[in-house]
Amino acid sequence: MKSNYAGLRNKIREVYLVEPNDLGIPLLTSLYRKVNRYFKKMPFVIVIPLAFILAITLYILFGYLVVRLASMLQYGF
Repeated sequence: MKSNYAGLRNKIREVYLVEPNDLGIPLLTSLYRKVNRYFKKMPFVIVIPLAFILAITLYILFGYLVVRLASMLQYGF
């Protein structure tokens, strides 16, 4: 019984062991950590305005094609 508990406890520790993110290039890793810090604290403050800006930009650049693509995707799914 004791060995089963010890084995289970070790497996649970392995599940919670997460290595830090490393992108291989120190510049990219530091940039990723700086950007990711804001997404962890307030994701919607960043994501929603960026989504609106991207949608408006796509509509200005491609116009009616974006509307047709959205309609086609809506009916396809």
